[in-house]
Amino acid sequence: MQNLEELKIAITGAAGNLASAFYPLLGSGQVFGSTQKFSLQLLELPEKLQELEGIKMQIQDCAFPLLNNVIVSSDPAVAFKDADVAIFLGAMPRKPGMERSDLLQMNKEIFIQQGQILNEQAKTTVKVLVVANPSNTNCATLAQQCIKIPQQNFTSLMQLDHNRCVSTLAREANTTIDQIKRVIIWGNHSLTQYPDMTHSIINGKQASETFSKDFLRNALIQQVQQRGGQILQLSRGASTISGAIAVKDHLRTWFLGTSEDNWTSFGVISDGNHYGIPKGICFSLPVTCKDFEFKVVGDVELDDFSKQRIQLSLVELQKEQQ
Repeated sequence: MQNLEELKIAITGAAGNLASAFYPLLGSGQVFGSTQKFSLQLLELPEKLQELEGIKMQIQDCAFPLLNNVIVSSDPAVAFKDADVAIFLGAMPRKPGMERSDLLQMNKEIFIQQGQILNEQAKTTVKVLVVANPSNTNCATLAQQCIKIPQQNFTSLMQLDHNRCVSTLAREANTTIDQIKRVIIWGNHSLTQYPDMTHSIINGKQASETFSKDFLRNALIQQVQQRGGQILQLSRGASTISGAIAVKDHLRTWFLGTSEDNWTSFGVISDGNHYGIPKGICFSLPVTCKDFEFKVVGDVELDDFSKQRIQLSLVELQKEQQ
């Protein structure tokens, strides 16, 4: 994609660990390319502004040639002003004893408010990535508030699940990452997600020629679904490193494009025209990208097993997003 004069990038949850892991990737040109200039508009809670000022100083001290300016604020109207890109990392975390329904309601209120402000302050061409969990539902809530911004501009992060699936396949097949093509993650960023290898290519061959059906439909799916929980248990922290890389990969692919022989997985706001997903549901689908636009791969054949797994995740998302 041809460089823009400057990208104004708004980031919420800007003092968090994930954001701090993401800044060096952004500043070194690994996200939007080695020549694309940008400014940062960072949003945090008022009680975290002092910490964010310290992070701002660190970002400045990195002397990134691509970085023009850094603004920090606790006011969404300031952070979202004329934004070209908005990355939502901040949300209410689930605390001990909190029911999932309570978490959903609290985050719904946050994303309704932020969506209304984004709609008024950001450019109508803004590209949005929601990372904060529950990311699919938060993305749908955000998009519902933004009548000035095309629904096509809203995405949720499924790249972490996608990367986990690709890396697992590469390890199990004793091959390299670049030899794994056309993996799909369907549905929700949750335990109902469906990692689908039905159409995947490994070393130039169908995945079914390398692995048994039992492995692809059972062991592999469980490995990908449970990976985040395993990391949390072992490291006592979220997937910060791999999460930051996933944010980078999602935005870079969206901006610079997919290769002709591959696709990736985005949580997108359904237009009701693909795979029986109702309009307005934020659901992970296979997409190709070019010039900061994506297109759903609409002709993937689904067997009965895939249809059942997709329906399972759809039912969960319909309950969350109602």
